Amino acid sequence: MSQSNSTDPAAFSTLEKGHVTVVIAAFLAIFFVDVSTSLGLAAGALYAPVVLYSSLLQRPQFTTWLGALALLAIGIGFIISGPAPGGFPILYVWINRLVSAAVVGITTWLVIDRTQAALQLQAGNQRLRLISRELTEQQQLLEAASAVGGLGGWSFDLVSGQVAWSDDVAEMHGAPLGYSPESIDDALDFFVEGDRTYVKTAFHTARVEGRPVEVDAQINTLDGRRVWVRAVGKPVLNADGRVIRIEGALQDITARKMADQVVRVSLQRFQQLAESMPIIVWTATPDGRVDYVTPLFFDYAGIPGRSMGVDQWINFVHTDDKERVMAVWSRCLASGERYEVELRLRRGDGIYRWHLARALQVNEVSGTKWFGSLTDVHDQKESLQNISRLAERLTATLERITDAFYTLDANWNFTYLNRQAERLLRRQRDDLLGKCVWVEFAPTLGTLIETEYRRAMAEQQSVVFEQFYAPLEVWFEVHAYPSPEGLTVFFQDISARRAAQAQVRLLQLAISRLTDIVIITEAEPLSEPGPRIVFVNDAFVTRLGYARDEVIGRSPRFLQGPGTQRRELDRVRAALVKREPVRVELLNYTKAGDEIWFEVDIVPVVDDTGCCTHFVAVERDINARKLLEARLRQIQRMDAIGQLTSGVAHDFNNLLTVILGNAEVLAESLQSQPALLAPARSIANAGQQGAELTRRLLAFARQQPLDPQPVNANQVIDGMRPLLGRALGEHVTLRIKAADGLWHAMADVSQLEDAILNLALNARDAMPDGGALTLETGNIWFSDEFVRGQPDLSPGDYVMVAVSDEGLGIPGHIRDRIFEPFFTTKTGGQGTGLGLPMVYGFTKQSGGHIDIDSTPGKGTTIKLFLPRVVSPADTSLPNK
Repeated sequence: MSQSNSTDPAAFSTLEKGHVTVVIAAFLAIFFVDVSTSLGLAAGALYAPVVLYSSLLQRPQFTTWLGALALLAIGIGFIISGPAPGGFPILYVWINRLVSAAVVGITTWLVIDRTQAALQLQAGNQRLRLISRELTEQQQLLEAASAVGGLGGWSFDLVSGQVAWSDDVAEMHGAPLGYSPESIDDALDFFVEGDRTYVKTAFHTARVEGRPVEVDAQINTLDGRRVWVRAVGKPVLNADGRVIRIEGALQDITARKMADQVVRVSLQRFQQLAESMPIIVWTATPDGRVDYVTPLFFDYAGIPGRSMGVDQWINFVHTDDKERVMAVWSRCLASGERYEVELRLRRGDGIYRWHLARALQVNEVSGTKWFGSLTDVHDQKESLQNISRLAERLTATLERITDAFYTLDANWNFTYLNRQAERLLRRQRDDLLGKCVWVEFAPTLGTLIETEYRRAMAEQQSVVFEQFYAPLEVWFEVHAYPSPEGLTVFFQDISARRAAQAQVRLLQLAISRLTDIVIITEAEPLSEPGPRIVFVNDAFVTRLGYARDEVIGRSPRFLQGPGTQRRELDRVRAALVKREPVRVELLNYTKAGDEIWFEVDIVPVVDDTGCCTHFVAVERDINARKLLEARLRQIQRMDAIGQLTSGVAHDFNNLLTVILGNAEVLAESLQSQPALLAPARSIANAGQQGAELTRRLLAFARQQPLDPQPVNANQVIDGMRPLLGRALGEHVTLRIKAADGLWHAMADVSQLEDAILNLALNARDAMPDGGALTLETGNIWFSDEFVRGQPDLSPGDYVMVAVSDEGLGIPGHIRDRIFEPFFTTKTGGQGTGLGLPMVYGFTKQSGGHIDIDSTPGKGTTIKLFLPRVVSPADTSLPNK
């Protein structure tokens, strides 16, 4: 089969090679005709007969490849064939090609389908012949097995030495199905060594004398088992009367052998088992005569020699029990029912002990026999009496417990209620005992009570739940314990507790919703690591950035940092040691590392015994207040510096007036003395520089004369573009973002230009390696709410002028000092420290505001906010 489906030419027969040659020659001829003729001729359809001819090879894969090549050739012919004759419709060309392809495809499919069907038919016929032969042989074996009543058939051909086994025999030997030994000796070698000679002798006798074979022996299977088998067989004679074959059957009799052995062992061990048991075992005949008693009875009764006459056992039964015992025994003998009775037997010392006598009638092959036992239940009966007394005490206890208690049977009927249950349910037990709980308390149907009770019984697991019972307007906490006999229920009235829990939940909800932070810690330890946090509210999580599971169990000390005041912490510790309330202002740190000021109130929580168990800390965010106070201090400091600077500048200006006046007079008088004229002019120049310095100081002190007028900042910046380009240099890129519809600002134009130039030069110096400098304008409106944190700022409309750089930035610790006179971060000789103070003074004197935003390493933005002056051109809306 595999060769007939191969496409390897080397596997082709001579006849098949001839067919292949014809197919290839015809294929090439058709392809040549197709590509050498004009389009329109349906030459591609000629491939179909070639494909049909390939069916002679009966190779589906060859036909598949041939059909695919034919379809490819049709496509190639369409591409490289000459054009169709003039006037020949192109639609016909397409139709010819498609029809050719369809014909070839259908022919290929039909050839493959028919070829595969023929091949399958051939294979099926071959399998049928093999199966028929195997069935014939199996039938013969089965007939032999049927003749002798065996489960598996076998045959030994004594002429050829061949052995035939049925599948059942192979399976008995642990061999795969279809397995047969190669010789008779190999088959007999499966028998164990102790049985092998016996089996071989039986087969030899059958071969020589023609006797049937019947042996029971053990074999070793191929999978390592040892199996008992019965082999039966009959010799088959030829015409001369000579045995030529032995046929028979093999049966696995391991189970029967084991059963026989178990019966023998069980009979032997019954007496051993009975005598080893801690109870007395006895047997009796069908008429009631005791024929066997274990030695334990003789030891108990103190009978010497361990022998007792027939029916003498009744003499050891208590006089008060004899009549009852014999009556029950007689009735059971007559009816054959199970015998069971309690009686008192006399011990060897004369003491009677309670025993439980039991017996069962067993029908055996040999007849009927009674098997019985005597079990000492004296201690058990005493225990039952004790249990009865204990039950009485338990009932008394259940009547006195504070929990309500009742029991239900498997049908949900009340079987017991204590007094507390009567009180809580407001029903008498006599009205409820024996009645169904779902009937007497119908409102419980469909509630959690019914659901949990039924679940407890179904799953045999205890349940605990709380449920409100509307008819009584009471909350119950219920504990239900199931058993196969029913349900035991304990319950309490928890209405007061539920009300208290509701108050606690309300309190927790209120605390969690406070905007102030609430922290509750344990009272101890005050030393390291400090008291542990047991509660934080939502404000803590929101404001400080920590999740609850990150802080519960830790000390609040992790909120402290390098800026937290040691003196205030010492105050807190002293108050905690004394268990006194304390209020402090502390600097704490968020999870992100940001500083935040809190006003903290800490109070101790004292229990009923006067012991401090916890501390409650309420922390109010005073960060805004602290920032406002710092800004007020900064403003006051700047005002004080301004007043000082103003006084110094005025006095210094008076001195400079005298110096400049005399220097001018001196210079005029020394025109004829060049050697002295130069020093005089130097004095005058120095005086002029001093005057400029004074002007800048007055500008910072907001004392310089200004000429405020409506000005358009966009126009001012545009006019300064050439000046700024020269001042900034080639390594700095100037960018201008002028806002559309910019309002007019009230400011001194020249001072505004000086301020912009000063800020631009500072930005340039902050970018030694170059960068971009951005001048931006915009309309800004400050609301009343926004200016609350800006004590020097009034609400209203402002024009913004912002200068941004990409430079080094300003560290936070000096950011508040950059507007102070003579404070500079530049190296010696590179700045006077009056540029930014002059800008600050000009902005404040103009009624504006200045703001700085700087990040070290990323740059600085300084924004000037100048008050808006309304003019006819200002019609745009503010940016809020």
